Parts: sequence; C-alpha cells; structure tokens
Amino acid sequence: MHSSGHSWESLLQTKSPTEMEELHNQTPEYNNTGPTVILDHFYNIALIVHCLIFAVALPVISMAIYGLLSQVETNYVAPVYVINLLISDLIQISARMILGVLRKMHLLKDMFTFKLIYMFGVGLNICFMVCISAERYAMIAHPVRYRNMRNMRTSVFVSVAVCILSVTLTTTSIYLLEVVLVVLLLPYPLVVFFFMGTWKALSRTSVPRNDQRQIMAILGLVLCIYTILFLPYIVWLIIVDIKLSSVNIDHTSSLKWRIFCGILVALNPLFDSLLYVLMRKDAKYIFSALFCCFYKRREENTDPTNVTEAQV
Repeated sequence: MHSSGHSWESLLQTKSPTEMEELHNQTPEYNNTGPTVILDHFYNIALIVHCLIFAVALPVISMAIYGLLSQVETNYVAPVYVINLLISDLIQISARMILGVLRKMHLLKDMFTFKLIYMFGVGLNICFMVCISAERYAMIAHPVRYRNMRNMRTSVFVSVAVCILSVTLTTTSIYLLEVVLVVLLLPYPLVVFFFMGTWKALSRTSVPRNDQRQIMAILGLVLCIYTILFLPYIVWLIIVDIKLSSVNIDHTSSLKWRIFCGILVALNPLFDSLLYVLMRKDAKYIFSALFCCFYKRREENTDPTNVTEAQV
C-alpha cells in the first residue's frame, strides 16, 4: 500500500527501527543526484524552521502556561484544557526538534521512539482542541448542563481519558494508516459543528457583546488552526499514501509536499499560544494596545518622508 520512499518519512506514520534502516539502505536519498540535492536543501530548510519554532515557542508557551495556571480556580475549568493543549505543544516542539537533528545525522534507528512521541503530541493536541470547542459550545447552547458538570473533577477525568485515547491511537496507527486519517480528519467536522452551533446559540442568549466576541474568537482560532495547518497534511496523506488512481505524483514532489505540510503542522504550537491571550478578560485591550503601537510606529516612519517631500 505504501512505497518505501515516503512510508518511513511520514510524520504520522512510522516503522520499526530495523525496517527504517533497511528502507534507508534501499533508497537513494543520500546519493549525489539532482533531485536528492534539492531534497537535502528542503530538509535543511525544514531543520532551520523547526529550530526557530522551538526557540520562539518554548518561552512563549511556558509563559502562557504560567499565566493560565494563575487563573485556575476551584470551579474554573476552561483553562485546564488550554493548559493541556499547550503541554502537548511542548511535547511536539521537543520531539520535532530532536527528529530534525537525528535525520540530519542519519540516525534513523533512533527516530522511531521520537516519532511515536511526536505522534502522541499531535493526537493529544487535536483532542484538546475538540475539548475546548465542545466546552465553549456547551457553555452557550446547554448552560444548565454545563454548570452541573463545571468542576475540576470532570476536567481531570476528561484529560485522563484523552491521554489514554491518544496513547491507544498512537500505538494502533503504527500498523494502520487509516487510523491516522481518522484521528486527523474526524475532529474537523466536530470543530465546525461546535463553531456553527455556538454562533447560532449566541443569537438566542443575553451574553454581553464583548463576551460573545471573545467566545467566537476562541472557536474561530481553533477552526483556523485546523483548516490552515492540519488539512493540507490530511490531503497529502489521502493523495499520496492512499494512492488515488486518478492522481499521478512523482516521489520527489511527494517528499517536498510532505516537508512543506510537516512545517505547517509544526507551526501549530505558535498559534495555540494565542489562545492564552484570547482567554484573558483584557484581551480586547491587549489587541487595541498592539494596534495603537503599530499605527503610531507607522506614522513615525512616514512623517520624515512627508516632511522631505514638503520641503522639496
């Protein structure tokens, strides 16, 4: 079902260490051929991007987790899922960074464990995105039921269940690619449903306008992250790994798109950090301050030009 070239290279699909070494010996990836040199450049660019993502995301996510932990109270559940989401981001950026270094050093045997860890982090991330969307939907569409279940015990139970589910799916996906597609694709219609359901339910409630905007901003960010960063990789899996008969794509182009889509998935932790800003009560003032700073700086940069033109 899978060609030897991209089966062991896939981000969310892996082989055993022995199989990986055999595939590496059979593939011409490190020969001095034209396409191989181009692919090496792509891998080098990807490694640089992953290093930059790690350098930026690590302090940003750490500060976001610290800020959210300070908001957690006895009956305040919402940040728990966001905190778990950010923890899964830390798992992703760490495993992705190590994978890039190991690939650069051609240590394919050692990549197996970290691919499993990365797969677990991605699965965990997706599950908690659904939890965040479901929690916001329940808060607006079913407020009575939400208040009855709004406690720390429920959030801890859900978090443990999500971790167990992610471990199970990660283990199963080693042998079945279809599991990977289900894990990546099935949550998308759920996120869309929660977004649309919350939007419709808000029109029938007396929630203040600012709170409505904050809720929809959180759900909109989750939906955009899934659509822009995850869907391209899902499409790549369907086209290349399932090998639709109507699609004709060469191996080199396949690897290029895999690297590009992998970078998009790796950008996910940076955008997840914005959830912390949107969770804050003063999110409106933060964005207003940023806009004012940008506008003033733009005016300062344009004023000297205007003065020079007036003098001329």
